[in-house]
Amino acid sequence: MHSERTIYNYVDYGLFTARNIDLPRKVVYRPRKKSADHFKVDKSCRVGRTYEDFLNFLKEHPDTPVVEIDTVEGTKGGKVLLTIHFIGSQFMLAFIRDANTSQSVIDVFEQLYLKLGLEVF
Repeated sequence: MHSERTIYNYVDYGLFTARNIDLPRKVVYRPRKKSADHFKVDKSCRVGRTYEDFLNFLKEHPDTPVVEIDTVEGTKGGKVLLTIHFIGSQFMLAFIRDANTSQSVIDVFEQLYLKLGLEVF
């Protein structure tokens, strides 16, 4: 005797004359999406670089100017925002990039350097 799941697999593989259209429940439900492969990240690169470490550093050095840089993604493969937030002055710059690549970030900083000059940059 075979389980119900095995019978459905046999139908999927075309081993029977019955097809998926002949099975009322099979037609109604969508197939499950397979989860993306998860990559293991080496946690040793984050030692001393957590948000708590950052907050402790700010408590020890309150006069340090802080700038946060982030990427805001819309649809995958679409346009991306690069945001630069100056915490002390509550000022934020945002730059539209065509793709989320390291070269596009380099291009933004090169444009800032060219427009502002060495002294201001």
